[in-house]
Amino acid sequence: MAKRDSKGRGGILSAGRGDEAAREYLITATSELVEHLLFIRNHKNDPGLSAINNQRRRYARILFAMDGYFHKIGHDKVHELGTYIASLGVALQDLIEGVTDPLFVTKGSKRDSMRIWGARLQAALGLECLILSGLSREKAASDAAKSYKALASLTRGTKLDLKGSLLSWYDRYGEGRVPVPELLEAFETERSELKAANLSPAEYRRRGKQAFMHAVKTAIR
Repeated sequence: MAKRDSKGRGGILSAGRGDEAAREYLITATSELVEHLLFIRNHKNDPGLSAINNQRRRYARILFAMDGYFHKIGHDKVHELGTYIASLGVALQDLIEGVTDPLFVTKGSKRDSMRIWGARLQAALGLECLILSGLSREKAASDAAKSYKALASLTRGTKLDLKGSLLSWYDRYGEGRVPVPELLEAFETERSELKAANLSPAEYRRRGKQAFMHAVKTAIR
């Protein structure tokens, strides 16, 4: 008889499952997890929560779903892994209720998050592509500001308008003044590759659009 987890479900590591049955079970469980995660990600916000708390709740539910997945496919150490992942979801739930877990207490730098700087990286690369396509800095930034207004959420209280902010991010990356070394290195590498590629103006514009869309998705997640 197959072993059951604490919730009464058999796992992929349970006794009595053949290799083929285990493989099918894992494929089905993983497919169900992906569908569930997509549902959580796309679920409408709760109007009773702030924007940031809706994000926290969404991430918490994703972590709880992953916990359920690990409890479903195995037992013992696999269950422990699920519980460990869920503990971060609990900490996020606490934040929604106004309780700050020590995990989120920081000291020192108050710089913008890596996510924010990552989105700015993509915007800077998008601007680089437009410039390589033949546009001037001013024209490239002006066109991008008009086409990708959602990037305004990345300005974080600056007095610059979006066009000015785009140029500022581009210059900070270009001059090595970004406080996240990993992202600065990524910009320098991708910028060099773009210049060396010697693409057509149309292809540079296409790649620029991809970079800006990536930035937008990160900005509005």
